[in-house]
Amino acid sequence: MGIFSHNAKDDVLVSATFPDSNPFGLVVNGEQNGLSLHLVNSGSKNYTLVSAAASYHDTNNHWATIKNASTLKYNVPLVAGSNFSAPFQVYSEFRPQEIGLTVWVDVSETGTKDLHRITALNQTVSVVEPAASWFDPQLLFLYFVITTALLGGAYAAYQAFFVPTAKGKGGKKKSGLGGSKKVKAIVPKEGATEYPDVKPYEEEWIPEHLLKSKQTKMKKKGGPGGASSGGEEVTSGGEASGTEGKIRKRKGKKA
Repeated sequence: MGIFSHNAKDDVLVSATFPDSNPFGLVVNGEQNGLSLHLVNSGSKNYTLVSAAASYHDTNNHWATIKNASTLKYNVPLVAGSNFSAPFQVYSEFRPQEIGLTVWVDVSETGTKDLHRITALNQTVSVVEPAASWFDPQLLFLYFVITTALLGGAYAAYQAFFVPTAKGKGGKKKSGLGGSKKVKAIVPKEGATEYPDVKPYEEEWIPEHLLKSKQTKMKKKGGPGGASSGGEEVTSGGEASGTEGKIRKRKGKKA
């Protein structure tokens, strides 16, 4: 029995198939793609399944080897007339393309160290990217970072353009209902005078032109007792006329 031999004298038949969940034989990047190895010993000799391996090939360049895949050790006996199935996996990190895949096993006859390599699979397969998932931890973290950045930007814009700025001290106004202070009006008491200790004076000794100027100022100022100033002015006017007559009589006597 020779290497890669498929002669009728071979006792061991080997095949490799993809599981029912992968009927098209797709090889997904970044994942362990499972296959099943099936071995049938139809001869009279006992053998041992030593290992299984795989390799990728360029379909456009005479099946040139691109990369060897992983190798799995088994060391499982395969007695005459028995069959055996073993799991196998291939891993890929190629760009999506059509690529050649070869899977083989190494068996040895019991009692010898000679290895016989038998091809289990030799066909073209499709390398594809894994389907995107919403539950991917990396994608979820990316979504969280983007959402946080958007919310932070929206909050900063709201604070900058929509919230009124509160003013500080130093005569500046503050926003809100309690910013303005009420000033209590001070109303003078009735009957209070500016100088309570000053005694009243006698107007008969005051010249007439001074009395008139005083009355004019009181009218403009609107001082205390403005409501009843009209009556007082009439009385003071009569007193002024009487005083004026007295002054004139005294001047006549002197003359």
